[in-house]
Amino acid sequence: MAKVFRHVFLPLLASMAMIGLYFTPVAIVGCVNRGLIALALAVGALVLGIVLALRAIRRCESDRSESAWLALSAALLALPALLLIGPLG
Repeated sequence: MAKVFRHVFLPLLASMAMIGLYFTPVAIVGCVNRGLIALALAVGALVLGIVLALRAIRRCESDRSESAWLALSAALLALPALLLIGPLG
C-alpha cells in the first residue's frame, strides 16, 4: 500500500491541482496568476518526471519492480503538462 500511495497517489496530486486550478474562478486568482501557477505546476511536474524516469532507467538492470514503479510515477507526472496543452489549455 505504501508503494501505491507513493508512486500513484502522490503524482496524481499534480493533475488534481491542475484541474482544481482550472475550476478556480478568475475573480479569485486572476488570469495571469492562474496561467503562471499552471505553467509552474506543469514544469515542476515535468522536471520531477524526468528525474524519476532517469532513476528508473538506472535501476532497470538491478531491480525491475522498483523500476516499473518509478516509470509509472514518471508517466503520471507528465499528465499536468498534457492537460495544459490539451483539454485545459
